[in-house]
Amino acid sequence: MPHGLARESRSDGQHNPGTDDDYLVSGWQRKHDAIAAAALVLFARDGYERTSVDAIAAEAGVSKRTVYSHYGDKENLFLLVLRETYDTMRERVGAIVDRNLRDVNEVRPALTACIREIVRTITRAPGRDTLIRLLISEAPHFPVILDLWHSRGIVSLIAEPLAKMAAAGLIDTDDPAQAAEHLNALTIGQVNNKSMMGTIQLTESETDRIITSGIAVFIRAYVPPPPDAPSS
Repeated sequence: MPHGLARESRSDGQHNPGTDDDYLVSGWQRKHDAIAAAALVLFARDGYERTSVDAIAAEAGVSKRTVYSHYGDKENLFLLVLRETYDTMRERVGAIVDRNLRDVNEVRPALTACIREIVRTITRAPGRDTLIRLLISEAPHFPVILDLWHSRGIVSLIAEPLAKMAAAGLIDTDDPAQAAEHLNALTIGQVNNKSMMGTIQLTESETDRIITSGIAVFIRAYVPPPPDAPSS
């Protein structure tokens, strides 16, 4: 994800497409992305303590000085790479939620389409497995990682459209955040559990069965029955 420095290639603040500005920006971004990719792989493989800036620079094909100019020290590099990788995935999920749940008339098909696309996108996202391994192994040493996980999770992205559904009478809840937690636990959480956070490859049918059954439970809990439905 580009930093502001990547866009400040001219002192007058103007940007002319097709000029040296584009070359400078793209060159900066290529190095930035190469450093991030190398750091993610090496931190996951060797751990934070055993990974050196020299090794990251060599893996990325840049100088040690370039690594420092982009990210500062090793700790800052580690935390920024985690944050950037996580935020990229979160942005993808946000776009999926917005696309599928912006205007909902029928809850079940909308939620099913949304969760299916989220699961498909997350499980195939580059660096996802590496990111999870890092979060699990290094969180005890970096409490800020847990703050990132809890404060910027995808549940809040789902809670917003659920609040709109509740306001429209499509679901019955006065706590959309809790409803989003339940939906996540019944679907995405179950996929993560069954696949051991992506370690075991699930088939499409297995994944779909988990999603549809989880949404069925959510519907029974949160969607009011039609007025003419017989009482159970």
